[in-house]
Amino acid sequence: TPVNRTSGGRPRLVMLLRRHSRALTNEAEAVAAAAEVGFEVVAAGPEAVRDMAHFAEVVNSCDVMVGVHGAGLTNMVFLPHNGTAMQIIPWGEMKWPCWSIFGETVPDMGLRYVEYEATAEETTLKDVYPRDHPVFTNPVSIHKQGFDQLWKIFLDGQNVTLDINRFRGVMQQIYQDVTVT
Repeated sequence: TPVNRTSGGRPRLVMLLRRHSRALTNEAEAVAAAAEVGFEVVAAGPEAVRDMAHFAEVVNSCDVMVGVHGAGLTNMVFLPHNGTAMQIIPWGEMKWPCWSIFGETVPDMGLRYVEYEATAEETTLKDVYPRDHPVFTNPVSIHKQGFDQLWKIFLDGQNVTLDINRFRGVMQQIYQDVTVT
């Protein structure tokens, strides 16, 4: 059920925070941006899932889940019906692989799905590889080298620094979708 903005209710958003690969390097700013839009934000690092029963209750109390592609997004199974799952897709032509793992299943779960695809400016790979490297000019060529290379570079080898203004815009759209006036 959409949250009624006129009654003062705030939709809840759980933000999954990673600590090693695919971490948000500006997670505090991302949490603040979601809160500024109007969400009550629950920041959930890996330690939050140690008590799975409690974490399931937390997720079930939220309208929206946001996280960078990874196993933590499987917790979307605890979102309530009509909840929204937003997957942040890391750089590297990862849209289809990420969608096929998480996005494809969302409608059958009674959830909405939103993607935020990281740009070359938002990946920490720009600090490791020159812009004329295949990581930027032809990421699919890395995929064709096999899953080990894809994993090493695009999944295990990068973090994401969100463009906060762009992220805020996506948060505003989701906020509009999960609330009514």
